[in-house]
Amino acid sequence: MRRDVVTEVIVDYGDFVENFATPLEAQDFINGNLEELDWPVAAWLEDSSGRKKWDYQLTDDGSGGVELVAGELVKGSSYYRPIH
Repeated sequence: MRRDVVTEVIVDYGDFVENFATPLEAQDFINGNLEELDWPVAAWLEDSSGRKKWDYQLTDDGSGGVELVAGELVKGSSYYRPIH
């Protein structure tokens, strides 16, 4: 597997972050924990070096859950997520 294409979805709850291999896994986790954790503060996709690729918009899916919608591609990003 090429390391330059490995990505992970980061979900930030403010006090802690969770990481997932796919947006579907992240969405399932968020929706499964809405009562306990509420909506996350932010979610984004980053590569294996920690560079942000894009932010996800957190939207209501119409049934009381959260849907992750990919935003604009971040070009030339040097963003590294903060360590909580």
